[in-house]
Amino acid sequence: MAKDGRRLRCAIYTRKSSEEGLDKEFSSLDAQREACAAYVMSQQHEGWTLVSDVYDDGGYSGGSLDRPALQQLLADVRAGRIDVVVIYKIDRLTRSLSDFAKIVDALDAAEASFVSVTQAFSTTSSMGRLTLNVLLSFAQFEREVIAERIRDKVAASKAKGMWMGGSVPLGYAVRDRKLIAVPEEAITVRLIMERYLACDSVRDLLEELHRDGVVSKRRQARDGSIKGGVPFRRGALYWLLSNRIYVGQTVHKGTAYPGQHDAIVSREMFDAVQAKLAKSVGKSAGGSRKAVSLLAGMIRDDRGRPMSPCHTRNHGRRYSYYASNMGGDARASALRLPAGELNASARVEISKWLGDGDEIRTLVSGLDASTTSSLFDICAGLAGRIAHAPIGEAREILRQLNLEVSVSSSEAAATFDTHALLSMAGLGDDDGTAVRLIIPTTQASYGHEPRLRLGPAGHHNTLRDERLFELIARAFAAREELLGLDSDGVVAMPVARLRHLQRTARLSYLDPAIIRSILNGTQPPHLSARTLWRMAELPLGWSAQRQALQFSVA
Repeated sequence: MAKDGRRLRCAIYTRKSSEEGLDKEFSSLDAQREACAAYVMSQQHEGWTLVSDVYDDGGYSGGSLDRPALQQLLADVRAGRIDVVVIYKIDRLTRSLSDFAKIVDALDAAEASFVSVTQAFSTTSSMGRLTLNVLLSFAQFEREVIAERIRDKVAASKAKGMWMGGSVPLGYAVRDRKLIAVPEEAITVRLIMERYLACDSVRDLLEELHRDGVVSKRRQARDGSIKGGVPFRRGALYWLLSNRIYVGQTVHKGTAYPGQHDAIVSREMFDAVQAKLAKSVGKSAGGSRKAVSLLAGMIRDDRGRPMSPCHTRNHGRRYSYYASNMGGDARASALRLPAGELNASARVEISKWLGDGDEIRTLVSGLDASTTSSLFDICAGLAGRIAHAPIGEAREILRQLNLEVSVSSSEAAATFDTHALLSMAGLGDDDGTAVRLIIPTTQASYGHEPRLRLGPAGHHNTLRDERLFELIARAFAAREELLGLDSDGVVAMPVARLRHLQRTARLSYLDPAIIRSILNGTQPPHLSARTLWRMAELPLGWSAQRQALQFSVA
């Protein structure tokens, strides 16, 4: 019973990563629930009572909070209907340190707590919190090892030419987990490539295919619905024309291996198509002497007017802009944005989305683990190329994503197509959805002309503070050095050196969300390495740390 005499309402939460065995009469979820219920019963003398609601997440990974039963549980906690959350083990609740911090914050805000029936410890002391962090670190390590094992298995299997799942490409069917050529569809694939060689560009080919009613592959989803059978889009067409599956190969991270399936396109025709694609990319990049604009042809203002790259010179310096193409229309002022800043912002926002596991996970619901892991790797590779590749290469990727940038008097937004993304990743040609990312701006007037500026006041910096980054790295190194010392080593070390290591090592115990923010460069603008180092006292609690450092981490 609580200190104030009230009874404590207890809710049991159970989770299992896979759906295997859930249909049995007594599953892993039942075993977890039975153990937790017995523990609650043993605490009846303390006023513990079990609520009737069931919170079971079967077939959900512990690496994300996107679980229906967990979200309902947290909602009931916030509503004040639950006082204690009972779990079998900590890793049933989450396998992520950062996600655990969010759950603890939600429980603290509602004055609720949680209990692990097989891992007895208290989180009210610093030692208890340290024990909890160690347990969660091992849980997260186990999840990452499993992911690495899956990636290694996919890599080894593809090196042997095996089909590792995903959306089946046009021209093939899957039987006994092997690709089998479909003669009628193979004819369509060869016809598309022949017509591309006869066309001037992919755009012309796309128009011809739309005119003649050539559509993508039809297939039945797990829920019985029919997907595909729609006109090709540009991203899907690029993927088909460059897909090495058609010449009997499998590809993993850019390396091609002999496949275990039959080719349906001759090597000569495929090489001719690749040569023409490479030539068209070179043309779109503008040649070696012509300046390449990342977003040219993909950006418009709120009146639908194309925004063209332009530049001015002042005191010997060149300043580049995207400005509305007036076209003789003087009724509305031209919008203008600095090209360099807009290019950088677009790269950052799109690469950040592609690197966000929660966002990508929404695209692969229902797919097997190997396909999901493959898509994560592909999106991570695309994120890196968009963020750091030369403009010509990054521009071609954005074009294949069907990127459209729109600029109004109050904001700039980047929109791209998940259909094109999945096609680039070799996961078929579903209809997909549009992703709209806001690029924050402010407006300033220059004479009679309104112009937008990137990065509003108070917006978090997206560039990493290298001094902060190095300080965090030194903190973990100092902690490792201290943990490696025995009693003789501590005595032999100069006092000044020992105190310096201790002062540095304390920063390794920062809230993981704070550390991740520093590594990503999204920490508050006021936070510097000097400020963090000179803090006299660092609170032990993560919530207190975020409050002291003025973090607003969701």
